[in-house]
Amino acid sequence: MKKILSGVIAILCCLPLVVSAADKVKVYIFYAGGCPACEAQIEYLEGLDGYNKTFEVVEKELYIDHIDWKQGADYELGTKVADAFSKAGYDASVNATPLVVISDSYAVNSYNSALETVINEVAKSGDKDIVGCIEDGRSDCDIPIIEQTGNDTYNNTGTTTSNASLGSNNMVVVMSAIISTIVIVAVYLVKSTMDKAQILEALNNKK
Repeated sequence: MKKILSGVIAILCCLPLVVSAADKVKVYIFYAGGCPACEAQIEYLEGLDGYNKTFEVVEKELYIDHIDWKQGADYELGTKVADAFSKAGYDASVNATPLVVISDSYAVNSYNSALETVINEVAKSGDKDIVGCIEDGRSDCDIPIIEQTGNDTYNNTGTTTSNASLGSNNMVVVMSAIISTIVIVAVYLVKSTMDKAQILEALNNKK
């Protein structure tokens, strides 16, 4: 009886571990062997507090090496994943590594030092695990279509800003500065002309 109770207790103790493992966000890294940016991305992720707690890193071999770019074991999967995200409006492809994919909301071909923000957002909303879905050959791997092509840029402060809107805002600032300068110069010239006219008039009156 004691042995049975001990076994039941042991199983119950392990249940939270099983549940937490299932709830972890999967961060997929499609890499090329020896790719410095890929290694840096993995190192960055492994250094985060949530590593193996709230998320796990799943490495997929897109290319055997980054010199000859020979297709790796997961090249076909990477192509399917990149195509699916590309159709949804993301700038995802197999033309550069690392290809980082998180849930149904992030797919980028570059190193990113602000992925913790993305991971935390996915952890709150729930990981859709699109890569796992496509790998299993399922037909319900839906990715929400984004309005503009490409991903929002997650900067090092953890905020998201659109590249298009950044360019637009910068243009407005520059134009405003130019117009303000022109107005100031024009006012100065007009005032200087008026002052000269008044001085000349005063001198003529004295004569």
